[in-house]
Amino acid sequence: MSDKKNLKGGSSKLLYYRSRPTGNRTPKTKIAHGKQIPYYEEELERIYFKEEDVQKFSLDRHGQNIPYVDGHLTIINNYMFDYWSHFLSAEGIALFGHLLRYCYGTKDICWPNLELIALKMNKSRNTVKKYLAILEEYGFVYHFNVQNADKNNTDESPLFKVRKKVPFLSHELYEQMPLVLQVDHDRYISHLLETCEKEDLELDTSVNYNDLYNELIDKGRIQRKPQQLSLFEAEKQMQIKKQLLHQDVTDVDKQLWSDFIEEVKTKISKPSFDTWLKGTFAIKRDGIYTIYAPHKHVKEWLESRYCNLITDALRTVDTNFTGIKIESTS
Repeated sequence: MSDKKNLKGGSSKLLYYRSRPTGNRTPKTKIAHGKQIPYYEEELERIYFKEEDVQKFSLDRHGQNIPYVDGHLTIINNYMFDYWSHFLSAEGIALFGHLLRYCYGTKDICWPNLELIALKMNKSRNTVKKYLAILEEYGFVYHFNVQNADKNNTDESPLFKVRKKVPFLSHELYEQMPLVLQVDHDRYISHLLETCEKEDLELDTSVNYNDLYNELIDKGRIQRKPQQLSLFEAEKQMQIKKQLLHQDVTDVDKQLWSDFIEEVKTKISKPSFDTWLKGTFAIKRDGIYTIYAPHKHVKEWLESRYCNLITDALRTVDTNFTGIKIESTS
């Protein structure tokens, strides 16, 4: 066997080739769901290359290459690609790289345009947000929303704290990897110990980043801003609330309330009925009737003037209830 090294660094004689279609197709069959399915298989031919031709071939000789500029490189430890990518996925690693490239020098803070990053990754904004959540889960980034106090608390792009040092997998995550990756990880650790001249390295237990984030949140100051809705938004919310409530009304509720309406019409004048009870409906839950009035002032009037009347009229159509309460849908 020759002592000459091949392109893979070994001593075996290797043959280098590419496959390409000949244009011919061979009819074949395959079994799918218990049936023979005919199909055509493309005929391929192999084109072999001399080792020196493979060695001389260089993609760097083509196209206009970017010159080296100090600070224009983003360096990511190979450990990220070899082991963390199993948990973060290729998209998560790519997103981490995009964030890390803004944290030059000793900086661990950046505030990139997520729309721009989404375009660079050829992913939707929602996909980017999905992988941001994964990166937060594993402790690689943490974001803070930002408001500009000098501009009437206008929202700005979020700020990200980015991890600069790659951590080892925890023992729990190591156990979750496929066996092949575990063996490769063991080999990596052995080589690392030899290089660093250490005797042993124990993988830590998992860090609960949710607890870490909650500790940080506990140090913050809660400020709840009263919700201010436009008339249009308020009306829209009211309509949605009505729709959701009507979905809870059963056929039994409808029939009982219809019987109640007929009963109460015999006890008050038509103008009073049209003013205070028209448009109401009720839902019976756990023996209690919740009566929904269309407006707050109608609710207040019914509570102050009509509770006894409503209770008496209800008892004529349903003796099996324990009480009533009145709410407004607006």
